Amino acid sequence: MIVNLLIGLPDQRPGGLALSVLSALVAGAGALLLGLVYATVCVGAPRLSLLVQGALAVLRGIPLLLLIFVLAQLTTLPLAAAGFAALGLYSLAHVGETLRAYLATYPQAMRDQARVMTISPVRELLQLRLPWTLRQALDALGTHWISLLKDTGALTVLGIGELTTIARLLSERAATTQWALILLTAAGLYLLAVLALIRVLRFVKLRLTI
Repeated sequence: MIVNLLIGLPDQRPGGLALSVLSALVAGAGALLLGLVYATVCVGAPRLSLLVQGALAVLRGIPLLLLIFVLAQLTTLPLAAAGFAALGLYSLAHVGETLRAYLATYPQAMRDQARVMTISPVRELLQLRLPWTLRQALDALGTHWISLLKDTGALTVLGIGELTTIARLLSERAATTQWALILLTAAGLYLLAVLALIRVLRFVKLRLTI
């Protein structure tokens, strides 16, 4: 049972918690990189980027599952590919706006200090502004990443079949007590993954503030 929960059902692998964590890592890392680019462009050219900001604002208002179904219906992508694309867009919509908001509040005093030290604009952006933005936004980003890890659980379920199908399989293959044990074990595994992510985020924050 533990193996199936970790890597998916025998005929539906990869899946399970491993696929959820991997999906969250890929989506989170990709959204962070694109979000830094998005934030830099929006702060540098706020009026020219209004259309992009508006598009991401719309995406932030759409639930992840609904976004998956919309992409699956309006595109020729398979359900799994539509799910991963939706996960990336969903994460980018939240991460990009968070980084933009913090980058826009970069202190003027630090900008003046960089000019006095004759630091080039590109170097200031890479060595001062973006690191400062990441430090300030880490708590907000951590909250999103924890939510993202939970959301990938739903994506993994969609990858191995509909919720009703999984529920029927569990009820047919296991007794009621075993069915409850499977669900509790799955919840425990995801809880451990979330707690591990929280510890990692605390360690990163501590290192960044030293």
